[in-house]
Amino acid sequence: MAKRKQRTPKKGDRVGFAEHKGVFEVVDVHPDTITLRSLKGGPLEAGIPWSMLVFLDEEDTSQAAVRVVRESTENK
Repeated sequence: MAKRKQRTPKKGDRVGFAEHKGVFEVVDVHPDTITLRSLKGGPLEAGIPWSMLVFLDEEDTSQAAVRVVRESTENK
């Protein structure tokens, strides 16, 4: 059986996750967990394992380039 490739979450990714309905944005990434913010508002959801994520958009090359530029300018 082929092993499914695990996508690494990035800040700004739109995701869903088991146990909660709705769409969330990744706001912080840790080695095995992430912190999410609901797009409808509310408290942050911290300590969510990567394995629980469902990515709602596929990252293409242009999105990756925009993300890299955005992340590099945020820290300045």
